[in-house]
Amino acid sequence: MSWDLFIQDWGNVNSLDEIPDDFTPKPIGNKSEIINKMREVEPTIDFTDSSWGKLENDLFSIEFNMGDKEKLYGFTMHIRGNEMVVPCIANILSKLSLKAADGSSPNFFDVENSKNDIQKWITYRNKILNK
Repeated sequence: MSWDLFIQDWGNVNSLDEIPDDFTPKPIGNKSEIINKMREVEPTIDFTDSSWGKLENDLFSIEFNMGDKEKLYGFTMHIRGNEMVVPCIANILSKLSLKAADGSSPNFFDVENSKNDIQKWITYRNKILNK
């Protein structure tokens, strides 16, 4: 069970509610370029398989579902662990100059709001897993 963030070109809007119905996202770059930028921020990301990266430590893990194509229109982060992951996500998104959407909120990822979002997810996860 993971907290998922969806990264792509979201246009020049401040929330998901503002995206026009006819919006078409632009490519975000080549997968190899995106991976290299991510490794500049987090050098321990394992992209042995370029379609599925992994960043793991004692506090959290992030899996990066990049897909099979070199030209990327977006990717997904599958996050497990605690709120210590939030600064890591922020650093990656900042390096890529991209925004991430959290399916549980109309707002884009930002450090303060997302600390609350991951806490809600942790509470939900623990309830489902009876912890």
